[in-house]
Amino acid sequence: MQVRRLTACVLMMTLLLSGCKAGITAAETPEDAALAIREEYKALAGWSAVVDVSVCYSETVYDFTMDVQWQREGETVLTVTAPELLSGITARIAEGETVLEYDGAGLSLGLLDGDGLTPVSAVTAVMEQIETGYMAKCTWTGEEQYLQVSVQDPELEANTGTQFLLTFDRAGHALLSAEVGVAGETVLTATVHNFTMTPQG
Repeated sequence: MQVRRLTACVLMMTLLLSGCKAGITAAETPEDAALAIREEYKALAGWSAVVDVSVCYSETVYDFTMDVQWQREGETVLTVTAPELLSGITARIAEGETVLEYDGAGLSLGLLDGDGLTPVSAVTAVMEQIETGYMAKCTWTGEEQYLQVSVQDPELEANTGTQFLLTFDRAGHALLSAEVGVAGETVLTATVHNFTMTPQG
């Protein structure tokens, strides 16, 4: 009886320990995980999320929150919900064109780099980097619960040009945050909440 009980306890502990990281393969490398996420995101029809954005222009910092409805086909819509002063600003992005609306008038939030990147277009730029960008470095972080991927132009040296640092949930592959750096300085930080994927078909 004691042997049976001991065996049962060992089996139960094994099941509990193996269930702690459901969906995570122990031997999976950060590079393998990044490639799997790339393929998964390429197959998405869209996603939605609430994004807290902090933008730094020289010594000035702007913070705002957006509801994002990203669509592969059709129109991507970003609506500012906070602060109240900016609430209601809506950006509609389709076929490479961006339109900002605020009481019928356009509004510019300024450029982040010399290639025309803005706080609004950064959302679509992040998706482009996930799907096609050069992954310079992939690492586990947060006791291997998260995956961080550094994306940059392979023809440029470190801390030159525009770089992206993307953080994903290791188990569910949800995008958790994104940082945009220009010439080694962080110009935009985005924290993503309630990330929900919509598969194609």
